[in-house]
Amino acid sequence: MDLSDKEILKFAVENGIIDTNTIRKQIEMNERKKYLNMQKYETWQGKNGLWYTYLPDEIKGRKLVKRKTKEAIDNCIIDYWKTVGRKESDKISKVDLNTIFPEWLSFKAKHTKSTSYIKRITADWDKFYKDDKEFIEKPLSEMMPIYLDEWAHDMIKKYDMTKKMYYNMSIILRQCLDYAVDKKYIAENPFSDVKINTKMFRRVKKKTGETEVYSIEEEKNLILDMIRRFNNDPTSTAPLAVILLFEIGVRIGELCALKFEDIDGNYIHIQRQEVRDFVSVDDYKMKFNGFKIAEYTKSDDGFRDIYLTKTAKKIIEVVKATNVKNGEPNDSFIFIRDGENINHYSIQAMILRGCEKLEIKLKTSHKIRKTYISTLIDSGLNIDQIRRMAGHSDERTTYGNYCYNRLTDVQTEEIIENALNSEKVIKGNQNLIAFTD
Repeated sequence: MDLSDKEILKFAVENGIIDTNTIRKQIEMNERKKYLNMQKYETWQGKNGLWYTYLPDEIKGRKLVKRKTKEAIDNCIIDYWKTVGRKESDKISKVDLNTIFPEWLSFKAKHTKSTSYIKRITADWDKFYKDDKEFIEKPLSEMMPIYLDEWAHDMIKKYDMTKKMYYNMSIILRQCLDYAVDKKYIAENPFSDVKINTKMFRRVKKKTGETEVYSIEEEKNLILDMIRRFNNDPTSTAPLAVILLFEIGVRIGELCALKFEDIDGNYIHIQRQEVRDFVSVDDYKMKFNGFKIAEYTKSDDGFRDIYLTKTAKKIIEVVKATNVKNGEPNDSFIFIRDGENINHYSIQAMILRGCEKLEIKLKTSHKIRKTYISTLIDSGLNIDQIRRMAGHSDERTTYGNYCYNRLTDVQTEEIIENALNSEKVIKGNQNLIAFTD
C-alpha cells in the first residue's frame, strides 16, 4: 500500500517517532540562519566584551549597533532583516507593468545598437498599452495565464491583428515578464502558458507582382528616366544609385553606406548601413535625431559579397568620375554630396519622381530589391546563392516574400500556352476536334 508523505508524517508524530518540538526548533534555526545570511557586515566582539556590527542606514549609509551578548546582536540583525524583508516583499507584490516597463526598456537599450528598434517599442507601448490603466497597473503577481489569455485574444480582435502585428505587440509583455522573473519579482512567466488561436489572426493575402516588383518594361523605362535626370544634373549621382539598385539588389540603407574600399574585384562587400538615429527626450519618449552610419548590417547574414555585373561596374566608374568633377573625395562613400553620403530620402525621392513621370504606381527602393531577387529566381540561379546575396538566413524568406512574376498578363499567358500546349494531341482525337475549331 502506497502512503502519502502527509500520512507518513502523521503516523510518525502520533507514534512518537518524530518529536514536533525538535522539528519546530529546527525550523526556527533555519529561519534565523536565513536572516543572518542576509547580513552584509561582519559581527565582532570588542575588548570591552560587547558585540558589534553595522546595519544599513538610509542617511549615513550604515550605522554601528552594539549589544551585550552574541545572541542579542544576532537578534538585532534578525529583527532588522525581517522588517526589511517584509517591506521588500510588499514592494515586489505591487510591481506592475507600468512600473517595470521603463526599467526593462533601459535594460533592452543596453543590449542593442539600434535606436530605431527602441523607438518602435516605445511606439507600440503608446499604442497598445499606455492607456489601458487596468491592465498595466495590475500587479504582475496577479497576472494569471487565463487572464493573459483573455487579454491577448481581446487585443487580436480589437486591432484585427495579423500574426506579425501580434508578435510585435506582445514582445513588450512577454519580455517584461521574463525580465521580472530574472529580477525575482515573480517566480515564472505566466504568459508562457498562453496558447493563441491562430485562426483569429487576420489573413494577409500575398500581394501580386503588379504592386511588388517592376515589370520588365517598367524597369527599362525607369532606368532611361534616371539616365535622363543624371544628364540634366550631373552634380547629383542619386539617379545612378537607383540604377545600381537594379544590379545589386541591396537594402536602401546598405546602398547609402557603400564605400569604394568595399569593392574587391568582381564583388562588393556589404558590411554597414545607414540607420535612423533616435534619442531619449523624456522618460521613454524618443525623437528623430537624423541619420548615422552603423558598422553592422540588419542581421549576421547581411554581411555578404554581391557580384558586380559589367553594368554595375560601369555605373560605379561613372559615379567615381562624377565625384572627381564635383570635388568629392574618392576614398569615402560611393554616393556622396558635399562630403556626406547621400541619405536614403534623396534616393527614395528620385524613385518617386521617376514613377510620377512614367505615370506608374509608386514602387519604393525595396520593390527594386524584390525585382532584383525575382529576376535572379527567374534566371534559374541556385536559390541558396540568391539567398546569400540577398542577405537572408532562410530561403523560405526569399521565396515567400521576394518571389514575384515580372511579366505582363500577355507574356504570362503566352508562356502558359507554350508550356501546356496540347493542341496537336486534341486535334488527333476526332471526339475533341470541336475544341480547336
